[in-house]
Amino acid sequence: MRLRVMRRLPIAFGWPTRRGDAATAHWMRPVLEQPEIRRAAVRVLRATQADRDVLVRAAERLPGFDRPALVVRARGDRVMPPEHGRRLAGLLPQDRLVEVDDSYTLIPLDQPTTLAGLIREFVGQTASS
Repeated sequence: MRLRVMRRLPIAFGWPTRRGDAATAHWMRPVLEQPEIRRAAVRVLRATQADRDVLVRAAERLPGFDRPALVVRARGDRVMPPEHGRRLAGLLPQDRLVEVDDSYTLIPLDQPTTLAGLIREFVGQTASS
């Protein structure tokens, strides 16, 4: 992960972001340079693998969320298929689904201004209603 070519592989950050090379290098630096952070990251990944149903249990609770929710997905996402975004939005009673162009999974890296505008608009609309 120290090398750009490794970070750009599909199994790393190649599919989640179109243009986030500097950010992903910055994200990896603590994991690579600080053993305690690396160990903590490994513990989190192992815990997630050990309890695969944790996300299913969380999803089952989403229909009970009674507040407005904004679901933003990238139209060009190569990791999460379009039906996942629609299904997530459908689980939320007061959902708003928006698709962003020219981005992969990590919209904050690929389209930060667009995402900030969507969030600002959503918060403004929900605060006034």
